[in-house]
Amino acid sequence: MSENILEFYETLGFEEVEVDDGYSALFLETAPDGSYVLVTDEDGSIPESLKKPLTLACYSAAGAFAWSAGFKNSLAFQELWSQESTIEEKLAAVQKHREENEI
Repeated sequence: MSENILEFYETLGFEEVEVDDGYSALFLETAPDGSYVLVTDEDGSIPESLKKPLTLACYSAAGAFAWSAGFKNSLAFQELWSQESTIEEKLAAVQKHREENEI
């Protein structure tokens, strides 16, 4: 994985964590109860390129999947994520994006 990708996501508040079977993902805790989101590529790994599609998936503190949203690339995600200031606003913007882009 490129250092640039890790740095790019660190500026958005994410950190690299190990998930299942030695895979890594980009992690951000979203609430004091331990709820979190992961950013991965379509294969469930950290994106190898800022130009490739990605998924933001939201989980409960217990690790139960809640919802996800896809983005055409990291720059599209950054643009949306950076428009809001709080985690709650960021997640609401992602959910709105998901609803507007569902087929």
